[in-house]
Amino acid sequence: MTKPVLLLCLLLANIAVADALYRYRDSAGIIVTADTIPPNAVIDGYEVVNKQGTVLETVQARQPVDQNQTKQDQYLLASFSHVGEITRLKERKLALLARDIQNLRDSLSSLDVREESLVAEAANVEMAGEEVAVELMQQISQARLDRAEVKKLLVSRETDQHSIEALYRGYEQRFRQLELDSRQTSEQ
Repeated sequence: MTKPVLLLCLLLANIAVADALYRYRDSAGIIVTADTIPPNAVIDGYEVVNKQGTVLETVQARQPVDQNQTKQDQYLLASFSHVGEITRLKERKLALLARDIQNLRDSLSSLDVREESLVAEAANVEMAGEEVAVELMQQISQARLDRAEVKKLLVSRETDQHSIEALYRGYEQRFRQLELDSRQTSEQ
């Protein structure tokens, strides 16, 4: 008794599948109805219709997968167990940068004092009616070059500070979203 019922169910399932067609737009934008579906239609979305053209099911277009976002999500989930760890790492990085910035500011102040001292020495030599030594002029030039280099590093570190702040703020927000998505998925 069960074999005929099973055979009848299989036969009806085959008839139902054979009646299903796929309606999609091809690469030229023309609506096509066929019994098979090409890969691009799976990505772009399609409709399952019966032979009369009645829509049985609509399959939405897939959202493109952002490979960079996927890699970032994998990094976040593998590296951190909760958002507090991201916050602490951000604070450590920013503290190191703040210390580096302070050191650069101190160096810049020292270089300013050194340059002022050398320029004052050269001015005193000139006021005495003597010619400023080549070595002193080279020292002034070197002090100015050193000062410009430190200033450039300082600007770079300050830019890094803003970038790291924004990067880790984004990590914190994304991690919260991943946690929320995970909870919603587990509740379903």
